Amino acid sequence: MSDNQRPDNPPEYVTMKIHPDIFEELGVRDPEEIKLQTKIMKETRKTIKALKETPDDLDKKIDLATLYVDGGNYEQAIKLLKEVVHKDNKNFRAYKVLGTAYVLHNHEDEAIREMNRAAELNQSDSEIHFNLGGIYMLQDMFDSAIREFKRVIEIDPADFTAYANLAAAYDMEKMYMEEILALKKVLMFDPENKELRAALSTAYFNDGQFDEALNAALCVVDVDEKDPQGYCNLGSIYAAKNLVEDAIKNFQKASELDPDFSLPHTNLGCLYGALGKTDSAIKEFKKATSLCQSDALAWHNLYKSYKDVGRHDDAQEAYVKYENLISGNSGAGSDTAETSDIPGGVSTGQE
Repeated sequence: MSDNQRPDNPPEYVTMKIHPDIFEELGVRDPEEIKLQTKIMKETRKTIKALKETPDDLDKKIDLATLYVDGGNYEQAIKLLKEVVHKDNKNFRAYKVLGTAYVLHNHEDEAIREMNRAAELNQSDSEIHFNLGGIYMLQDMFDSAIREFKRVIEIDPADFTAYANLAAAYDMEKMYMEEILALKKVLMFDPENKELRAALSTAYFNDGQFDEALNAALCVVDVDEKDPQGYCNLGSIYAAKNLVEDAIKNFQKASELDPDFSLPHTNLGCLYGALGKTDSAIKEFKKATSLCQSDALAWHNLYKSYKDVGRHDDAQEAYVKYENLISGNSGAGSDTAETSDIPGGVSTGQE
């Protein structure tokens, strides 16, 4: 349309809202990220300028190091903070930021050392203990993580994030009753949080308390009736309670909500296998492996199902797939073998 053909009142165009995750896929930077980085750069220049006037100001150096950390310049931050602690080895704030820089720079052993020094100098700083707990989680030192998150709660009983992390540490240690208590406390702060409700359901399930697991799982789908993982977990709980029809119905519901979700098919195959319906089990395991090639449990059970009906070539092929997935990961292999006969099982949703 030429300029002289334009209407007197042109239509207003609606600006589309794009989820931040899409920017990476589009190959462009998120505008909000650009704003943040610009702000960090401005504050960095401002602090560097201030330090030229007062070069011995250790607090300003720590401020600058913190800005370096925020901007991803970890090596610069570490170098500057080492200068600070060399001049003042009692500066807990410097050690705290130094520990943070190390962990973000993937030097976890050094991060633990420096964060512990910060904790020794200031036992009442909950952030130090929280960060230290997070580092211990990364190192699979769950006993130590539990200690640190409990310390955070002692300092600040209203820190619901510390309760949630404490529950995660308990889960890794298979301390399910302790996990349940921690999750109940954090749910007091956020009762409609479906992820926490799902975690509570899983903890009950793992502790063998299936009625309580069912109640918690029903809360999840009450909060979000279109949550495929919620229905998949419901199916697993019903299977554990030998309520077969309810289990099948919920696994099928999960598949309807998300046709690309492999886990309902894996769990449904396990249920059919336990019922002696091998042909139906094979159909579900084949569907699961077509949707998720990395589903080791599905491949292992497909192998067993083929073997049961005498399809030895197919069984061998499925077993090779399974072995390839678990090679070099003995932990995953042993876990899969132990759970292969369980009809369902509340999952984490990770494929």
